[in-house]
Amino acid sequence: MKKHQLIAGAVGLALALSLSACGGGDKPSTSTGDKITVLLPAHEMDNIGFNEQATRDFTAETGIEVELIYMGWDNVADRVIADLTAGGGSYDVIEFDNAWVAKFYENDWLEPLDSYISEEMRSGLLQGLLETFSSDGKLYGIPWNNDTRFFMYNAAILQASGFSKPPETWEQLEEMSLKLKADGLPYGYMDAYPALQSGANEVTAMVYSFGGELFDADGQPVMGTDPKTKAAFEFMVKSLNDTKIADPASLTADYETVENVFISGDTAFFIQAWPGVFQSANDPTLSLIVDQIAVADVALHANGAEQVVLTLPEAMAIPKTSKNKAAAWQYIEYMSGRDLDKERALAIGSLPLWQDLYTDTDLTTKYPYWANFSGQIAHARALPSLTYYDEYANILMEEAHMMFAKTKTVEKGLADLQERCEALAGKYTN
Repeated sequence: MKKHQLIAGAVGLALALSLSACGGGDKPSTSTGDKITVLLPAHEMDNIGFNEQATRDFTAETGIEVELIYMGWDNVADRVIADLTAGGGSYDVIEFDNAWVAKFYENDWLEPLDSYISEEMRSGLLQGLLETFSSDGKLYGIPWNNDTRFFMYNAAILQASGFSKPPETWEQLEEMSLKLKADGLPYGYMDAYPALQSGANEVTAMVYSFGGELFDADGQPVMGTDPKTKAAFEFMVKSLNDTKIADPASLTADYETVENVFISGDTAFFIQAWPGVFQSANDPTLSLIVDQIAVADVALHANGAEQVVLTLPEAMAIPKTSKNKAAAWQYIEYMSGRDLDKERALAIGSLPLWQDLYTDTDLTTKYPYWANFSGQIAHARALPSLTYYDEYANILMEEAHMMFAKTKTVEKGLADLQERCEALAGKYTN
């Protein structure tokens, strides 16, 4: 199987040059010799080192030395939470995930960015992304990754088995997958269900696609009583154990593994693919399915449910404990700037952060398939916003894995999940 694994370990970039001072507003001034430490996850679409090179360019232009710690998302999540919980001070720029907004705000961990951001940036970036990383009228994060997922499929594999269009419902996907398996395909799909927060993403997307809810509008757990949530888990258990249309390696697979299996032609469906998968699948140096991939017009959903795709935007933020906030802001401003955003989109196919780039002729000419995203992107939905999200995600995947292994029934697993979540919520409200 061909690999295009993203960076698995930390990469330190220490690049010291002369510093360009920054001023204006309430921003503290920088001084010669400034150094910042940046902790970010590896971008799932950046297999060419674009962001690393951009960091080098930033140092060359500003003279600010950057130690870039670039790791897998789950490792970054563990480091960020551990550092801030212990009082912070290790990092100047950190990953700020959409699921952490409530927790970080409640703990007063981040520097508000309203006095730093220019009016041009505030009005030019996608407003929904800025709103996602705001709380109580203050802005705490600047997006760096507009990560929305889309249902993609291998049209050639489907056509070879007599299917002229992709499934729209999970029932249709099951029927097609069984036929594809009978015709020799190992599995209909692989998903990423590791006992990590990334696994919680995929389980949440599945629940949404069945019309289910894990929490009500007041943030109270309802997964133990919602019949549609139960139906989603029953489908996952069935697909892994009974029909076996899902690769059992899904239980430990990360996102890159799911992509590698798909672009090797061993599965037909990529349930929650990021935009760059289309580009990777058509790169002959990476893929065995060149000219076979297609983007569905409709995201998978259960009969009677609305289609949903998961949106997982990520931002950069400055901890209040940073000792060099001005230099940290310069890095954020540079990495999320419009010109670099366009360069990044042209280089790796990432969805832009700036509104006007969606009609930029250079981008629409290079990526005409972006038009296919329109049928799904209007139905994007984010993760639950909980003060205790990281703890909840761990509990969710512990219970999910017991259900997947059939050491608990779905009914028992969801009841236990709700009980544990109610106890967890109580810790934060009492």
